[in-house]
Amino acid sequence: MHACVIATGSELLRGRVRDENGALIAAGLFRLDMELGEMRFVGDRVADIRSALDETAARYEVLFITGGLGPTEDDLTCGILCDLAGVGTEIHGPSLDRMNDFFSKRGMEPRPGDMKMVTVPIGSRVFPNEVGMACGFAMPFRSSRVIALPGPPRELKRMWEAHVLPWLREGLGVKEKMFLTFRTLLLREAEADERVKSLELGKSGLEWGICTAPGINEITVTSTGGANFDESALRSSMRRLFGESLLDGESLEEEVVALLAGRGLTLSLAESCTGGMIGARITDVPGSSRVFRGGAVAYSNEAKESVLGVSRKTLEIYGAVSVETAREMAEGARKVFGADIGISTTGIAGPGGGSPDKPVGTVCFGIADGAGSRGERQYLPGDRGRVRAFSAVFALDMLRRYLKRI
Repeated sequence: MHACVIATGSELLRGRVRDENGALIAAGLFRLDMELGEMRFVGDRVADIRSALDETAARYEVLFITGGLGPTEDDLTCGILCDLAGVGTEIHGPSLDRMNDFFSKRGMEPRPGDMKMVTVPIGSRVFPNEVGMACGFAMPFRSSRVIALPGPPRELKRMWEAHVLPWLREGLGVKEKMFLTFRTLLLREAEADERVKSLELGKSGLEWGICTAPGINEITVTSTGGANFDESALRSSMRRLFGESLLDGESLEEEVVALLAGRGLTLSLAESCTGGMIGARITDVPGSSRVFRGGAVAYSNEAKESVLGVSRKTLEIYGAVSVETAREMAEGARKVFGADIGISTTGIAGPGGGSPDKPVGTVCFGIADGAGSRGERQYLPGDRGRVRAFSAVFALDMLRRYLKRI
């Protein structure tokens, strides 16, 4: 089954608002046996929306249209669909009751424009809105089926998960698709690609693709044409291909927190160039308070010295971006926060500040435990954002590998 997404809203075309709904729908459809072939952005103009619906209905079996279900004059979706399909409209009683209750509790009454949000095509399948007011709906359209959803992402997300996905499975009979996602760390995308190619997954009726981010490659293997695969055998093959570079959990920080908890160890951080990015990732994990004692963003030399106890002599001789400083930062974080392990980062993220000896992208890392400390220097090229993001991944992976060996 092939599908298309039409996102309406002139604010999308002006760059004032970013579309989040298309990504949410795409991620949901990826789990189903429904192929998303196209996404379109259309302004709030009758002719443009009509044209988009006409063109896509001839090519796709299911059309998702987002936005245009609100109370204002430029909310056009329901009216255009009814006009093109030759059907009338009706008020959805339960949604009207909810709206009246909402306004009455605030001492107000619905305005005429508000009634648009509870108006749907006659005979359509209505999806209630449990977050906002505008209900969604599904209806036959030409030889296709159109599913109209509200524009605000929080409303669409709730409606999608609670009502649309179950209806796609039960009402349209769309089946689940089998897939597995693997994540590799600190490997070039081309290298990961070459390794996966060696499995010749296509011969088994499987497709795969790689999505890359600083330090991480996400490899997704998907069944096609009803083909399935042996999950255990595929995991074993990936483990053989990538070894310790293959992440065990859903995210690097989740695996680190689980390893720390499993070993009964605590962590502290000393961050300079990463500016708290590592701490943010750790504390994003539920339950991280069991293992994370705290962290310091010691950006200046003065902070490195006064907060973490880095020796002034070390800073003068070796500089802030050095293995020696990184080691003392990690040691200091461990002592200040009373943790079992200290991790540190200090580097030159750019765009300025580099030198022939220490170019932009030079980052030093430290790790300290009860037995001492060690450090290493890496060159992580790219713009400021990439250097910082890559540094956070490298530091967490350094900790992950340390924990897996003890």
